[in-house]
Amino acid sequence: MIITLILIALGFGSVFANSNSADHWETVVYSSDVWKYRPGNSSPDADWNQLYYDDTSWMEGRGGIGYGDGDDNTIIEQTISLFLRIKFNIVDTSLIESALLHADYDDAFVAYINGVEVARAGISGNPPEYNKFADSEHEAKMYGGGAPEEFEIKKEILKNILIPGENLLAVQVHNASAASTDLSSNFFLSFGIGDSSRSYRSTPEWFDEPFEFSSSDLSIIVIDTEGGTIVHEPKIMAKMGIIYNCPGNRNNITDPFNEYDGWIGIEYRGNASFRISDKKPYTIETRKEDGSNRNVELLGLPKENDFVLRAVYIDKTLMRDALAYYMYRSMGKWAPRTRHVELVLNGEYQGVYVLEEKIKPDKNRLDIAKMDSADTSGEALTGGYIWCVNRRWGDEEHNDLLFDSTEADGNPRFLKYPQPDEVMPQQLEYIRNLEQEFCDVMAGPNYNVPFIGYDKYIEVSSFIDEIIIQELTGNSDAYSYSSYFYKDRGKKICAGPIWDFDQALCNSTHHNGDRYDEWRIKIPDGARPQFWDKLFGDKEIQKQLKNKWTEYRQESLKTERIIAFIDSVANYLQEAQEHNFKKWPILGVSIWRSLPGAEERDTYHKEVDFMKEWLINRLEWMDVQLYQTTDVENLSTGKITEFKLYPNYPNPFNPSTVIKYQVPKYEKVTLKIYNTLGQEITTLVDGLKAPGIYEEKFDGNNLPSGIYFYRLQTESGYSDTRKFLLLK
Repeated sequence: MIITLILIALGFGSVFANSNSADHWETVVYSSDVWKYRPGNSSPDADWNQLYYDDTSWMEGRGGIGYGDGDDNTIIEQTISLFLRIKFNIVDTSLIESALLHADYDDAFVAYINGVEVARAGISGNPPEYNKFADSEHEAKMYGGGAPEEFEIKKEILKNILIPGENLLAVQVHNASAASTDLSSNFFLSFGIGDSSRSYRSTPEWFDEPFEFSSSDLSIIVIDTEGGTIVHEPKIMAKMGIIYNCPGNRNNITDPFNEYDGWIGIEYRGNASFRISDKKPYTIETRKEDGSNRNVELLGLPKENDFVLRAVYIDKTLMRDALAYYMYRSMGKWAPRTRHVELVLNGEYQGVYVLEEKIKPDKNRLDIAKMDSADTSGEALTGGYIWCVNRRWGDEEHNDLLFDSTEADGNPRFLKYPQPDEVMPQQLEYIRNLEQEFCDVMAGPNYNVPFIGYDKYIEVSSFIDEIIIQELTGNSDAYSYSSYFYKDRGKKICAGPIWDFDQALCNSTHHNGDRYDEWRIKIPDGARPQFWDKLFGDKEIQKQLKNKWTEYRQESLKTERIIAFIDSVANYLQEAQEHNFKKWPILGVSIWRSLPGAEERDTYHKEVDFMKEWLINRLEWMDVQLYQTTDVENLSTGKITEFKLYPNYPNPFNPSTVIKYQVPKYEKVTLKIYNTLGQEITTLVDGLKAPGIYEEKFDGNNLPSGIYFYRLQTESGYSDTRKFLLLK
């Protein structure tokens, strides 16, 4: 979906001005007001959106007007489009400082004030014809507890279109298809008033005064497309400036561009991440004015020209990518380096983004051979290549298909380097045949025979590292989506580098994303290349996996080290996250693939703590499975050396959950449940226990939703308490 807003263009390098100086805000149009409306069964008159137009023949009803989602005060028949009009009065135009149009729509709209377009989302055409479909599907949010989207209308525009007395708001709404089962049209118009006078109505309960971005303790990236429209491909030319005044100094939007001031190419990127939100991810390429590449250092990242701006929308900690890459680098591997920034695009604040290095062959990135058109035979033909496993999304013009064969199991493979418009036929044939040969061997009976099995084709240690990082993070996309491989010249296939962890670390309903006590690689998934299953089940791989895990847990992946990194990033983002969630008010809101309990996690730090708690549980569980110590060996044989209370599962739960604990010697123990006031709810265990591991089921069927605690105590003084969430 392409979103175009009517904005006053900034001269590049000019002062960024905040025009909003409102004393307070009032609302002049509510969605539930009485509107004039006309289903789009034919083209309306050309002047239908003008104030003087005679709409007496139009129907009348309370908004929202639509069908299918239960958010409609006036229900209409199924239609491709809907045209709306409502008049409102302005007492004094000189007191109007700015305006906000809030829109909750399905699937696209264009809004006008007195015939002038002021906001648009999800549709092209000037104006769109009555029978034009939306560019993509867009779901309304308010009926599910969300907030409408906000579109700013600046004072410079308002002063040219508002008049004293009667004015008109007109909106055309479009569906994504003729067969669509829903259409929503809820619109609100609010004004920022320049003095304390009150002439209109109070704002809705969900209304937040617009955030005025003026400075940050993060670097600020400012991009101006100079009227150009960003699309998926190709990149368009734009100008970019970066403000970075060194650590400890504030970065003001009015400061000069001192880190970068020049041209870029910019395009949308991503598949699901692009579709689910209006906070869009981008790929950028630093360029010279003639469009050629310009290698530069950005914010301490080594010289290159290809970068990614991650939107981190569904990741409410704003750090899952950065954390996964940090842990992978701690294991001695290359992963994209990251910088948190705040982004302003075409004069509009966009929130916190993560500037990341793009995966590509480079001495400062993935250090493998760079291929050219002459590398078509001998050892030169053997590398370097980068490809990934991913799914087809239906609009494959921007995807670079390498394998489209049923013989290559799992999701298709997409060639990244050499780039598809540069790869030679001999190169494509070589790497396609090599990967297919590996898949064929893994599908056969001799897949683990030395010298002819998997170790002939792959660098085993890299595949083990891939398993460790994907399993440690519980990545819901593991092995099947954005799963990279590379092959250097004269060397074997390697797994990696890693990429895309916004659905990892307990952040997705997909593939049991909340489970810390199961292997992701064992979840049935036809999208995953099946060689992963055989590798994970191989005895030699298991042995090396346990050895590597034990090594990493001694230093690289120590719990204290990981938690310290998380805390440092959360502290670093303390101010910027407030800016971000004022722009995108999704804390405490269930969004795409949110896990149960999202409504309870209504602050940034609750989201961070939620991730930390899951990660600690995950580390403990993986230790039991993999850690090569005497204690773990004793645990498997029943020779337990310490008391321990484990995390319950599932958590959150409804209505029952299982609590596990271990006892190293004969001792009287108690296991009790408490509410948040410290009041005892019930006793699950009270008596003598022999050495062993025990599980107790707790049923909260008769309790209200909320946070509870369970406490294990022993006669010898051991005590431990954990919390869990009952969510009905």
